[in-house]
Amino acid sequence: MTTTQASDLEQIRRLNHEYAWAIDNFRLDDLLTFFTRDGVFDMRPLGAPEAVAGTDALRKMFAGMIDEMDGCIHLMMNHLVDLAGDRATGRVYCHSFSLMPDGTKPEVFVCYEDSYARTNGKWQFTSRTVTPLLTTDR
Repeated sequence: MTTTQASDLEQIRRLNHEYAWAIDNFRLDDLLTFFTRDGVFDMRPLGAPEAVAGTDALRKMFAGMIDEMDGCIHLMMNHLVDLAGDRATGRVYCHSFSLMPDGTKPEVFVCYEDSYARTNGKWQFTSRTVTPLLTTDR
């Protein structure tokens, strides 16, 4: 592995952790910077009616998610990335805890299946698909 590849891997892993930090702290504007302008977020495997694409649609979707929660924590682990120049693919497990306004505390295990692109020297998500592994409601 070259120094450049090692740097790319670290930047992509950091992107993933920055995403988790932003959603956990309800930082909507930061979330949007992590996706390309035509970026896709796909929760159809979780039952969403359609994938969401583009900055405006992502803003609306993430704002709705943030409004529905009183708090959340995303723990990211086992991140695997395959580099291909200015493109990459990856997958990462997420263990998510949420606090809902009604007092319920859903706990979810998912796998994010990601595609990335380096745009103007910065790695961003071109797509992120959320696949459920385990879910519980408490």
